[in-house]
Order: sequence, then C-alpha cells, then structure tokens
Amino acid sequence: MIITNLFVGSRYPVDRKKIRRKVEEVLAKNKIEKAQVDVSIVGNRKIKELNESKLKHEGTTDVLSFPQHEKNDLEDFPMPNEIPPHLGDVVICFPEAVKTAKKYGKMVDAQICFYLEHGLMHLLGYHHD
Repeated sequence: MIITNLFVGSRYPVDRKKIRRKVEEVLAKNKIEKAQVDVSIVGNRKIKELNESKLKHEGTTDVLSFPQHEKNDLEDFPMPNEIPPHLGDVVICFPEAVKTAKKYGKMVDAQICFYLEHGLMHLLGYHHD
C-alpha cells in the first residue's frame, strides 16, 4: 500500500491524481510496495524559507527532499503492520515549475512530476553532487 499525503496551496492548480500516480509509479519501479510520502506544493516564500533554514542554501529552489530514514533503515524501524513506513517529504515550488515548464515548452503538471520523481529518488537514498 502506497499512501501519498498531498498538501497543495489553494491557488495552485495541480492534477492531484497525476501526482499520486507518479508517486506509485516511481516507488513501484524501485520495488517499494509499502510506503507513505508527504508531497507539498508551495510558493516561492515557503520554499525559500525551507531551503535557507533547513539546508542553509540561499534563495528559492525547485524541489526539496527531507528523508525520514537512511536508505537501508526502513526495515529496522518498527511500525505496526497496518501503517506503511514514512519515507519523508518532497516539497515542490509551483512558481518554479511554471517558469521551467514555460522555458522548455512543457505542461506544468509534467514539470511537477519531473520534480516529484527527482525528490522521491532522494528519499530513496539516491543523490548527486
């Protein structure tokens, strides 16, 4: 069972079903059958605040990931059987998705799903320099 907790600002028109399907698709590709993920769609001010306070990076960004556990610790964390383990949080900046989608001629929802997959891979322990 995959649970996607989705938090979207009321002024951000996103396809919630598409976001949930993308979470399921990415996790299935990575052989994750039981997990819980929080996905937030926020504005520039909130992503800037998180980027600066949590990661000590200046300014806005497109996507942030906050893993709940290290890559191989999911089995070590005791949870009741009916509650899937929480992988962490992915925070996506809607205005950045709009800007990048326009730049590359993409739909905004497609850009959001691109950022979502990127963030989920970080939650699964994959990182880049």
